[in-house]
Amino acid sequence: MRGSAANPRYFYQFLGAHSLLIGLLPFFLPVYLWTSGLGLTGLCLLIGVSGISFALSLKLWQLLAMHWPLRRLIGITFICEIALVFVAGLLTEVPGLGLYGFSENTMGKPEVSVLLSATLLGIFNGAYNAFFWTTQRTLFLKQLGKNDTGKQYGNFQIFVTLFLKAGILLGGLLLENDNFVWLLALSAGVGAVSHGMLANSSQGDAPLLAKTSYVGLRQSLFYKDNQGSRVTFALDGLFLYLESHLWTLSLFLVVKQDFSTLGLAVVLLAAGFALMFFLIKNRIDTLPIDRVYTAAVWLYSLAWLLRSTLSDTTEGASLLTTLLLITFFSSFFRLAFNKRFFDVARRENTVQYLLVKSYSSQWILGIFFIVFSGLLWIFEPDAQLVLQISYAVGAGLALVYLVYRDSSYRNSVITETSP
Repeated sequence: MRGSAANPRYFYQFLGAHSLLIGLLPFFLPVYLWTSGLGLTGLCLLIGVSGISFALSLKLWQLLAMHWPLRRLIGITFICEIALVFVAGLLTEVPGLGLYGFSENTMGKPEVSVLLSATLLGIFNGAYNAFFWTTQRTLFLKQLGKNDTGKQYGNFQIFVTLFLKAGILLGGLLLENDNFVWLLALSAGVGAVSHGMLANSSQGDAPLLAKTSYVGLRQSLFYKDNQGSRVTFALDGLFLYLESHLWTLSLFLVVKQDFSTLGLAVVLLAAGFALMFFLIKNRIDTLPIDRVYTAAVWLYSLAWLLRSTLSDTTEGASLLTTLLLITFFSSFFRLAFNKRFFDVARRENTVQYLLVKSYSSQWILGIFFIVFSGLLWIFEPDAQLVLQISYAVGAGLALVYLVYRDSSYRNSVITETSP
């Protein structure tokens, strides 16, 4: 696993640049589009299309990762990110296009232009996520030693937090003052400089997956092992987008739809997040992981139950306490879950397990959210009520994570079977 792709400095340069870029706009994308009139129906459609686009983009990612130098693959991730920001600005800031002229107060069924905008943005969002997250996770897998997954993931998250939250503070300030052009220029500048630094490094000369077998969608959907991976992967994609998109929207509504306040709130919550990771990252590899994981799942379920109690009328100490508990429980679960996932993936030094998860989770979440957006379009329920019910249901579904086990990886093989 050693070689140019495993160089920690190169990995963290790539990670820091993209964490900053994500904070500038992709983090705010759900709420930015909400204020532009996308609505919950359009947002769920965007999520669904993003999942399908992610899964379809993985085939191209694998081909490039097998044959292109790493630096060229990384260049594609920056191009995809800037393209996403550009298209979002084009559809929201240019008169006569996409979402221009709509607002979050638009009532009734979404117009065709709104749904087309959600679809187009979903395609770009999925492609960017496929290239960035798959590259990032593969590089992270190559950093792992024999028994340091928890420590490495903790260091990884603390580092991400610093750059991501800096981007969120700046992005929130620019969006609140309607400076989208400056946000686009800053994103392009950061992307160009970062790509230039990484492209000129000899650490990116070799392909990322020079000797890895190709993994396809069908293989992934029918993957079987004795660890509960199949159902866990199907579930995890749904929860990742519940957290990154719908929960971000809920936070935005709680802070009275103010971008700057949302950015500040997320940064303050992240301080507790980083402190928790710092305190336990060096110990989690030595703790009884089954007990830790079980406790983390139950706390994660509680976090979703707490989310279902919040509304735009929740204020004061009650709001602050609830948000801190949600952040702690969710962060603790992600640390325990990712330790388990990367421990299994590392066991045979293969990225195939990682690709199986990406294919199956993204494809299933894509189908689910497209169907869900169709139901929202038909019945037109209250958005706040839908969010609260979704979180309550999520509290029960989170317990399904308990089926995920870290048993022997010897008998876990990628096979193509009939349904």
